[in-house]
Amino acid sequence: MSPRFRGGLTAAAGASVALLLAGHRLLPNWRGMGNTFDSGLPWLGLAIPVLALAAFARRSWLALAGVAMPAVMWAMIFGPPFVRAAGAGPWDLRVVHQNVNYANGDLAATARVLRAADADILVVAEVPDDPVLMNGTVDPAFAREVDPGYPYRFPDNPGVAVWSRYPVEGLPRPVPGVVRSRHAIIRTPQGPVSLYAVHLSSFRPDQPSVIAGRNAEVEALARAIQGDPSPRIIVAGDLNTATTDRELSRLTALLSSVSDSAGTGLQFTWPATLPIVRLDHVLTRGFTALDSRVLPMSGSDHRAILADLRDSGHLPPSRGHGD
Repeated sequence: MSPRFRGGLTAAAGASVALLLAGHRLLPNWRGMGNTFDSGLPWLGLAIPVLALAAFARRSWLALAGVAMPAVMWAMIFGPPFVRAAGAGPWDLRVVHQNVNYANGDLAATARVLRAADADILVVAEVPDDPVLMNGTVDPAFAREVDPGYPYRFPDNPGVAVWSRYPVEGLPRPVPGVVRSRHAIIRTPQGPVSLYAVHLSSFRPDQPSVIAGRNAEVEALARAIQGDPSPRIIVAGDLNTATTDRELSRLTALLSSVSDSAGTGLQFTWPATLPIVRLDHVLTRGFTALDSRVLPMSGSDHRAILADLRDSGHLPPSRGHGD
């Protein structure tokens, strides 16, 4: 091969990776394959050091230029969260969410970790039913640890349960088209908050019909939010939707992602032992995100997420919140 074109294959591979990073949402979503590719997008960056080694081995400027393209593209897409600083000042609402896992062998330990997070609103998915009564109430091993800190609770098992420091207005209702969900108005000191506690259908790359069901629930949730005139909205839960999944844009077109606004790093939440994707989210309207964190392992297969929010019409605080 001519020295001028030495490293051409490496350069072409680098350009292809850059194009995939930039245009992944343009790929056909046949049988959910587009969703699956979207979900693994951050890991496409692993190709960059491999291509860089090939470029150095070839001692080719053309190859190095080809490798620079995906490196720059990856940094543009995923780099900002690594240098973002948490917001300063007091927070008005702290929201914590975790899928605690039906198979959790130590619910009490997980509950203690969640209670220690000092949330104003705690949203939990997959809280087991009372093993004796089997009547849709929360397993007492979990409830004993969490209930004392929260005067208001509305459970719905199987599905989601919410603990709140502030009163709940009326009867929480399911979101039309989203089986495991509850929508409620919570009366906070900043005013009413329209809370959507959700656990969307599972995402299974090998089962297109399951992915289609998840996509339909994302669309149904987006319709509900689009029709919600509330100035303050919080969506919290296990959305089974990666940050890079094209379906999440249905929601982020209407709401702000707390992890995108105030998070540090990629904030993966699943699987808990070695997270490779973020499935758990807090999305808001009418709030400024001050901080977003993934909490340490606590016995579940998901890690918990914490979001500190300030009301967008924030006035000097009368409360003592703040770390």
